[in-house]
Amino acid sequence: MVAALVASLLAATPPEALSFEEALARAALTSGPVGASRAVEALRAEEARLSPLTTNPQLTIEPGLRKGPPGTGADLRLGIGQSFSLSGHAGARAASLRAEEATLSAEARALLLSRKLAIAEAWLLLWAAEQGAEQAAHEVTLAEAFRAAVEAAARLGAATRLESAEATSYVAEAKLAALDADGRVAERWLALAKLIGHEPSRPLHARGALPRVELPPSEALPPLLSRAGALPEALSRALGAEAERARAEEARAAKGLQLHLGFSALREYDGARGGVATLTLTPPLFDRGARERGPLLANAARLEGEAREATSQASTELAQTFHEVDHSREVRETLEQHLVPSTEEAARLREVLFKAGDSTVPEVVLARRALSAARIRLCHARAEEAWARVKARLLIDALPGGSTP
Repeated sequence: MVAALVASLLAATPPEALSFEEALARAALTSGPVGASRAVEALRAEEARLSPLTTNPQLTIEPGLRKGPPGTGADLRLGIGQSFSLSGHAGARAASLRAEEATLSAEARALLLSRKLAIAEAWLLLWAAEQGAEQAAHEVTLAEAFRAAVEAAARLGAATRLESAEATSYVAEAKLAALDADGRVAERWLALAKLIGHEPSRPLHARGALPRVELPPSEALPPLLSRAGALPEALSRALGAEAERARAEEARAAKGLQLHLGFSALREYDGARGGVATLTLTPPLFDRGARERGPLLANAARLEGEAREATSQASTELAQTFHEVDHSREVRETLEQHLVPSTEEAARLREVLFKAGDSTVPEVVLARRALSAARIRLCHARAEEAWARVKARLLIDALPGGSTP
């Protein structure tokens, strides 16, 4: 009851039409990519406020009271000191921050690319589902017209009750197919709404034609495959390993040779005044940061392995995508040039034979079902070809210098 009410409310709400370009543009506005972009900005803002010194100064106040034969009086010592790293701690820290920023930037690009790919596929699946629903609705109209013709023939004695029943069954099956198609449309627009952060209270509609995408010739594939390691996902793993090693170097420098300079001003109880300078060296004889460096270097080794694996996967995915471009085009051309025209002609001839009394209702129904299935399959084949081309284009554009067709 509740599900039926919700379905009726959604059906009564006018859908929001969304073109492919508009849907893809919303990828950068979704929570994940926005959060990743803000993370990079936050790191840059904190990096700009860093001091060239890695430690804070020390202020010392030492009041005292002295009793002696000359009398009783107050002592006071005021001191200031500053430590300096002689092991390049400041430079190691700056290098670590740069590596972390590069890693976050690559992760943000990888997240944005992943969201674009998901939105592109979801929009194309919605387009194919809507085309299938339109074809299913058209099939219902044709089925009802065919049933009306069979019933009219039955009243004239030119058709049997069995044929009327078969025509009525054909209408029912066409309506069930249309309901299934409407259900798939709802699933597809809800999936797209989830990806773009759209309120599910208002349906989405894939507006416009399929995207037209230009791709480089097949001869350009080998150079692209050799650069697959520069795709954001693989690159983020490699940069993550570099960042971990930079943190390990920062930990080593933090425990390195330290120089402490200080100065103290004195006032004795008897009024005498003076000053003391201090120079302290802290050599890394025992604690060299091994405890801090161990987990960082281990994580770097793990990320390097993941980066090699991600590079291999990226190269395979790019090669498979180019194969899917060719394969999906061949499937679409076969459907478009052969299967759909032949099933259209077969359905037309079956109707002509039926009107001439040389064919039966089941044969006409079978021919029409084959035609409807071929047309729906063609819609999905067009969407699959567009998806393969869009995916290839997005992957190529994600490579440095890969935006030219």
